Amino acid sequence: MWDMATRRHELTVQDRIHRPEDLERTLAGATGRPCRVLQPVSGGGLLLAAEIDRGLPQAWLAELVGRMRAAVAGEHEVVAETVALVAPGQLGPDTGDGPGRSALLNRYRHGEIEVLHVDSLSPAPPPATGEWAGQAPGRSGDPGRRPADTETGPGGDPGGRPADAEPLTLDAVRQAAAAMLGMEPADLGDEDDLVRCGLDSIRTMQLAGEWQRRGVEVKFADLFDRPTLAAWWELLSARPQRERPARETAPEVDESAPFGLTPVQYAYWIGRQDRQVLGGVGCHFYVEFDGADVDAPRLEGAVHALFRRHALLRTRFLDDGTQQILDRSPWPGLTVHDLRGQPAETAAEQLAALRDELSHRRLEVERGEVFDLRLSLLPGGAYRLHTGFDLLVADVRSIQIILEDLAALYSRPDDPLPELTYGFPTYLAEQEVRRREARRADREYWQERIADLPGGPQLPLAVEPERIGRVRVVRRDHWMPPERRRRLADRAREHGLTLPMVLATALAEVLGAWSGRPRFLLNLPLFDRQTLHPDVPLMVADFTNLLLLQVDLSEEMSFADRARTLQSRFQADVAHSAYSGVEVLRDLNRGRSAGQVSAPVVFTSAVGMGDLVGAEVQKSLGDLGWMLSQTPQVWLDHQVVEVDGGLLFNWDAVEELFPAGVLDAMAAAFAGLLARLAEEEWDGPVPDLLPHGQRAVRGQVNDTGGPVPPGLLHSGFFALAEREPGRVALVGDGVELSYGELAGRALRVAGALRSRGVEPGDAVTVSLPKGADQIVAVLGVLAAGGVYVPVGVDQPPARRDRIASLSRAVTSVEDVAVLCGGVPLAGPVGVDAGAAAYVIFTSGSTGEPKGVEVSH
Repeated sequence: MWDMATRRHELTVQDRIHRPEDLERTLAGATGRPCRVLQPVSGGGLLLAAEIDRGLPQAWLAELVGRMRAAVAGEHEVVAETVALVAPGQLGPDTGDGPGRSALLNRYRHGEIEVLHVDSLSPAPPPATGEWAGQAPGRSGDPGRRPADTETGPGGDPGGRPADAEPLTLDAVRQAAAAMLGMEPADLGDEDDLVRCGLDSIRTMQLAGEWQRRGVEVKFADLFDRPTLAAWWELLSARPQRERPARETAPEVDESAPFGLTPVQYAYWIGRQDRQVLGGVGCHFYVEFDGADVDAPRLEGAVHALFRRHALLRTRFLDDGTQQILDRSPWPGLTVHDLRGQPAETAAEQLAALRDELSHRRLEVERGEVFDLRLSLLPGGAYRLHTGFDLLVADVRSIQIILEDLAALYSRPDDPLPELTYGFPTYLAEQEVRRREARRADREYWQERIADLPGGPQLPLAVEPERIGRVRVVRRDHWMPPERRRRLADRAREHGLTLPMVLATALAEVLGAWSGRPRFLLNLPLFDRQTLHPDVPLMVADFTNLLLLQVDLSEEMSFADRARTLQSRFQADVAHSAYSGVEVLRDLNRGRSAGQVSAPVVFTSAVGMGDLVGAEVQKSLGDLGWMLSQTPQVWLDHQVVEVDGGLLFNWDAVEELFPAGVLDAMAAAFAGLLARLAEEEWDGPVPDLLPHGQRAVRGQVNDTGGPVPPGLLHSGFFALAEREPGRVALVGDGVELSYGELAGRALRVAGALRSRGVEPGDAVTVSLPKGADQIVAVLGVLAAGGVYVPVGVDQPPARRDRIASLSRAVTSVEDVAVLCGGVPLAGPVGVDAGAAAYVIFTSGSTGEPKGVEVSH
């Protein structure tokens, strides 16, 4: 994109704007060679080009490509789709202008540049002209490359529906729904509310995925919005199984070549880097199993077989922001900690030290270490298994699959599991084709909502996240027994609610009790495993998507109404989840110089997926023991999983962030609220969840009754400036101003505003970064008799204009230096103490800015 206003060429990569010359400086520093950065398609992937000498060895070329990818990924957090190494003199002089780049791009497109080597992450082939026929090994035309299976899997008609797919009928739909709900088909009426029968979001996703695999284009949100068999059949029969256009056939995929990360993987990969706030940790899950009488060699053999079965357990993550499947895992074999000869107390101490070390490990994913298993042998024939998973390659269902397969391979070593022939790179390529149009539409949906999205809950903090060095996560948990779970689920169905949404609402109520604002975002992982091939349900990979769920507790309502409101919001938003919450959050923060928006509280529900660790797994590996998860850049990860027919609630939080007692009080309030919801009616509002002691403290702090002080908001400041002009008033940003200096600057601003026609009571918007100038501007507006209206510098232009219009602002202050050049007022303009001093705008429930006027 050539910006005519600034005469500058810009690139939009992964929805962020970059200056190509910045990337080129980085590349030149990394390679010592002439480099150019191009973007063949607006908003598409980057092409990096570098000049090299002819005749260089292949290994050297591969090393240079890796160096270039790593340079732009590390410095600018972008992934280059294509790297082209060209002959000397092909790139021409660096003029730094957009038209020159356009000419270079046209030469590239028409094959007029001599390309010696190309490396592309895209499955689409490069231009078939010029020197592009000289492909790097393992790329287009390589014998090791196989075509991706069509969306219907082997045996299907390419581009059409599966050859073995039976036509859908109402009876088939009834049988599928009944099987999912554990009911007899005859007991399921056409107009029965399936949510009241036990349908939840996970089961709905599974049904949608199965019907999509059979060639019916139906979305989860469509099914969940009208959950009856009659409505489903009306929907499905209107969308018959039909062939897809040939243009949507998935491209060829080289399963051995590096391939891109999903948005969630990319967020995890960036977050684990040391320079990130609350980073420096992997997205890691650790779980222990305790048992007796283990066969260590057989266990080691089972783990090796597990690595052979699941390709993503052999995946390394490269410095350039890609991943690659290896032939072998770097796992060194089974590490055994033999504590059998130790006194019980010593063994316990060593086990505790091992737990502390292994539960917070950052696995070396750059060399392919994404899963680890160790064994401790204990006195009396007992043992403990220590298992660690990097969630870059495994979602919750994948963890279940890993443990189930490991148990089967250990207990039946002579009965190998069937080979999986469908790979994650192929899955991603197919999914990208299928979702291309939906992603574009969903991005527009979120762009329309973005101005009204809040940040995460404003919880009390003991320390700013930026000040925490080593992140340590501490777990709190409680278990809901099966009988109470059944009662809670029954009540949810009575109100037409899913159990996960009831739990999310309860958590929102608890967070709201401690939050400084009633509107906030909850970060919800979605288990978005699409059944594009029969192998997909058996695969290990991270199929997670994220949804930013907006919570609004500003209006009092019954718990049932609150949960229904939140469920409706979820249903509306999940219909547009092809554009990931990771990308929405990035859009929220685009252009912000400070005050980054985050959604650091995560709610993960695995309700409906069965026990996290089943009976057969525990029979083979041992009883489920202690576990812990950690996610980079997350304050609190609240998970609910099924265990022994009940529900286990885990609060995994960065302990150091919060004041002592806050997490304990929140967890206790949540458990207490769930207990009440299981036994009591939901027709009233949730009672105050704060502990009595905290309510008393808040009451004392908020007991501000008394006579209103005389004078104006700024009177005290100017009075002190007159009495003690040399006293220091402001320190910051390398500036130190006395009261006299600050008052002088404010009166100059006031004089300039008066000369612009500002009269007492007129509104003036102030849009400046936090700092000395912002304070000068506010005092200047007040001294001129005006009403200041703060507008964040990171607000979108449309919202800034709307605030200015609603406040009827007569002018704005965006540059204090310009205003300070005028003649100062002799003193502040007098106004009535009942007059407005400032107006603050917040987001209304409809998204329209809402102003709150505050008098002096």
